[in-house]
Amino acid sequence: MVADKISNCELYYGLHPSMEKAFAFIRRYCEEPMEPGRYELEGDALYAMVVAYQPQPRESMQYESHDRYIDIQCVMAGSEYQGYIPREEAAVSVAYDNQKDIRFHAYDEKDGRIRLTEGMFAIYFPQDAHLPSMWDGSEKECVRIVVKIKC
Repeated sequence: MVADKISNCELYYGLHPSMEKAFAFIRRYCEEPMEPGRYELEGDALYAMVVAYQPQPRESMQYESHDRYIDIQCVMAGSEYQGYIPREEAAVSVAYDNQKDIRFHAYDEKDGRIRLTEGMFAIYFPQDAHLPSMWDGSEKECVRIVVKIKC
């Protein structure tokens, strides 16, 4: 798991061959905001989703993890908390769905929590269970880009 500001994204290009293209999409959004939806960058190998939402209380949510994708979660407006726990330590609450590449994990109070504000991102790898969209006390709507990079 990595958390940082968009201004430092070049530091992470070496983590995966598609990382630079992923951040190019995020930077393009900074210059020309896009409507919520899915954006194909390289088919299923690299795509982005722009979502707008109100964060929720963390106790009402579950962690998620993926086997085939790295997630870049980038807050473009608003702020939220995101939870993190190593996947091996997270109790599975919904079994892995191979079609959707997702499993869910029960809420765990032992998690690490980071606050992402506008212009910050977190990168989650398959070994990371993560819980985005948690309310941090702000009433402002969030806009987040999730870039999915096939491992």
